[in-house]
Amino acid sequence: MNEHEDIIARMIEGDASPEEIARLTDAARIDPALRARMAEATALHGMLGIVMEDEFSRERRLQNILKAVKATEQDHFVEAVQDKVREGNRFRRIRRGIAIAAAVALCLTGWMFLAGKHRAVATVARVETVTWGKSVEFDAGSHLKSGQHLSFDSGLVELQIGKRGKMIVEGPADLEFAAADKSILHRGRVVMRVTPAGHGYRMETPGGAVVDLGTEFAVSVGDKGDTETHVLEGEVEAFPNGGGKVLLTRDKALRFAHGGESIPADLGEFYTAMPPTHSKTVNQVHWPLDTITDATTPAVSDGMPPGPKDFRLLSRGSFPPPYGSEGVFGRALRFDGNQAYAESDFRGIGGAAPRTVSFWVKVPKDFNPKEGFAIVSWGNFVPDHPGGVWQIAVNPLVEDGPIGRIRVGTHQGQIVGTRDLRDDNWHHVAAVLYGGSQPNVGTHVLVYLDGKLEPISRRALREISTDIDTATHGVWLGRDITNNAKSLAQDKRRFFRGDIDEVYIFDAALSQSDILRLKDGNVAPE
Repeated sequence: MNEHEDIIARMIEGDASPEEIARLTDAARIDPALRARMAEATALHGMLGIVMEDEFSRERRLQNILKAVKATEQDHFVEAVQDKVREGNRFRRIRRGIAIAAAVALCLTGWMFLAGKHRAVATVARVETVTWGKSVEFDAGSHLKSGQHLSFDSGLVELQIGKRGKMIVEGPADLEFAAADKSILHRGRVVMRVTPAGHGYRMETPGGAVVDLGTEFAVSVGDKGDTETHVLEGEVEAFPNGGGKVLLTRDKALRFAHGGESIPADLGEFYTAMPPTHSKTVNQVHWPLDTITDATTPAVSDGMPPGPKDFRLLSRGSFPPPYGSEGVFGRALRFDGNQAYAESDFRGIGGAAPRTVSFWVKVPKDFNPKEGFAIVSWGNFVPDHPGGVWQIAVNPLVEDGPIGRIRVGTHQGQIVGTRDLRDDNWHHVAAVLYGGSQPNVGTHVLVYLDGKLEPISRRALREISTDIDTATHGVWLGRDITNNAKSLAQDKRRFFRGDIDEVYIFDAALSQSDILRLKDGNVAPE
């Protein structure tokens, strides 16, 4: 009998010391044959002991084992077993030995079942505007275990992956947690920031796998399984199906099709931060658009800088200005696309400051792409400073995304939604910029359509720094922000056609609940 067999036998009999048990478990961790031998011996003697036990003793023994298994994580399991050895001295020797051996066997041969399959590997840190559909719903603080899926139709979920890092998951998404250091992205977008403890984290996809080497990386999987990975910081190893290992460093990206294809990194494709929740008093300007007096419609301001804010109803050339129409709450304004627009002396929200723009819009079915720019806009357009303007429109440019979808951003940087607005029906729109030191239109803007977070079909990276200090005009309704005297002479039809109602501008990033109150009752937050 070798040393290990001797310790196994004496452990079952209750004679092995804690030091011997610790030495045996250390050896078993790296020796599969020893683990199997321990399991075999434990099973045989365990069944014998159970036959000999009365019901009360058997229940007490099982509770002691479960306490040892649940007391700590795998790395500290030996210490828990040793505590149970010392605690068990008051029981009869053979039953104590069986309990200890069973606990050790559970650790070494059944750990993936007890501590892997049933142990939490991720915790929901935050849920933002999520639509769950028919899937299991998770609140902040919920734990996900190996084998579970995080699946939702739209919105953002922030996860804490133990001590390994954090994830931001954007819906529609289906993320499966295979183990503490591995997940499977079936669909959706994920950005993961990895701590030193998380180096080696593996994310599998239909197109292949990504292994972290100490980094911040992003992975996207489309509806048809098309897969990309983009590296924000550090480096990763990518393993595309049908290809070899590819090392990717900062600002590099890979499309997994055809064994791997290098592509330009587009960090604006992913949300890299969660929106903050506003805690200050929200200041606002509201244009109900219910009344027209002397070609003006009044504003209601609360907390914004002093000065006139009413909209003047204007037109270039001989075309008529905007005129009244039936709205969602009272009256609205109709724009005919022929150089009709409205202008306020209010300059809008400048720089990188957070903001929310809310309104109702109705786009005709026979919409012409040239009539998409713009619903709401402000800032100073300078070609070599494209981030200096802020505009919300109906996308008219096929190269930027699907035609007829909501479009938010700045010049040469925008996000485009997925739902077609060209149906001659009223839709509520809210565009939220949640600020920061260097907010980007692709990563710091949320769009809500009819109260729901709008999935983004196309993003373009562009830092936002809205210039209201040198702008020659205030907020516009119905006029493209790039239109100046010269461009108007060249293209007279870059004006919006459709109806607009209940326009609000807030100096804060509103939550979905705030936006729903605006949509359902025209009630603004205070």
